[in-house]
Amino acid sequence: METRWATVDGVHLQLPADCTATELRDQLRKPDDAVLIAVTGDLVSIVHDEEQPLSAMVAGCADTYYFRRSDEPDRNDVLAASEIDDALEEPTSDETTFQRPGIDH
Repeated sequence: METRWATVDGVHLQLPADCTATELRDQLRKPDDAVLIAVTGDLVSIVHDEEQPLSAMVAGCADTYYFRRSDEPDRNDVLAASEIDDALEEPTSDETTFQRPGIDH
């Protein structure tokens, strides 16, 4: 199985290329209600289909991942983006992707 390096909630670790959000959450002992948010260069993706391999989504290209809960304070500009709350209210696909806040395009 191919692996790659990524940062998850500030920890740099190896991830299997075909892991899912659920598998990642379980291995890292994250709460069930935590949403996986992936950062790929100037894109941010919120994963809605937690059983689909990340490699089949934009989120699979990410070098940084965060698990975010609705009741926690924002840790950075990415997690404070209003697009995250909008995407969580009405998901329309397996993931929602938008431009990273604070980057001039």
